[in-house]
Amino acid sequence: MMLPSRPRFAVVGDLAGLIYGVPMDQLRLGMLQYDPVWCEISTNQRKVEALFAAGPEADLLVLPEMSLTGFCMDSSRAHLDAVHHEWFAELAREHQTGIVYGCVEQGCNRSVLIDRSGARLGIYDKRHLFGLGGEPSSYRPGVETPVWHFEDWRIRPSICYDLRFSYHYWESATEIDLALVPACWPASREAHWRLLLAARAVENQFYVAGVNRIGVEPQLQYVGASLLVDPNGAVLCDARSEEGIFVNTISLEVVKRQRARFPFLRDRVET
Repeated sequence: MMLPSRPRFAVVGDLAGLIYGVPMDQLRLGMLQYDPVWCEISTNQRKVEALFAAGPEADLLVLPEMSLTGFCMDSSRAHLDAVHHEWFAELAREHQTGIVYGCVEQGCNRSVLIDRSGARLGIYDKRHLFGLGGEPSSYRPGVETPVWHFEDWRIRPSICYDLRFSYHYWESATEIDLALVPACWPASREAHWRLLLAARAVENQFYVAGVNRIGVEPQLQYVGASLLVDPNGAVLCDARSEEGIFVNTISLEVVKRQRARFPFLRDRVET
């Protein structure tokens, strides 16, 4: 018998599994990789809308860092207004998907998590600012290392340069199932990007999704390489330099099995 597909609206807790016969430990995670036009917000909104319309369904969709502008050090141009946040909320409602998007807000390089109804569930302000790119002169660093909750999933948010600092992911690692790394990571350091994403997954035994952009900015080039890595370090999805939405189903059971088979996290020493 064919089971009904996962609903495109939120059904909370075990009730959804009882009604729809869909394992609730699973998540269709989407990575949106595209070529934003630098600091052209309205143009990039149209690009994202087209990708949403053509792409597969997801439960949670992640966009790159500073999603509608690219990596811009002019805060006046990179800042998103209320109308832009409402635009993301409307996308979430229309497509019945959670969304993680990047913006500049309150002087910070920020990631925002919204649910399927467009309601804001969490924010994260980038802790590690990229000195070589002049980021500390433009933005304030974040001070919190939150745990986001999206339906049954516990998520560690991070942004781009945070990836180089392993301790950001260690805190409460046993309480995390998935780390997200929206980024504008340049092509010249692609090898580091791939290596560090895998390392963060293996050392913390959770999924890691790095969502990068493609294209060029005035001084940088990007090749994408958005990756989804499982808790054992296997690459489940490599977007290479393609534009589009890449969706893969991940499972909480995989995280549990990996940690039960190799209980390395219990041997960590507090510093």
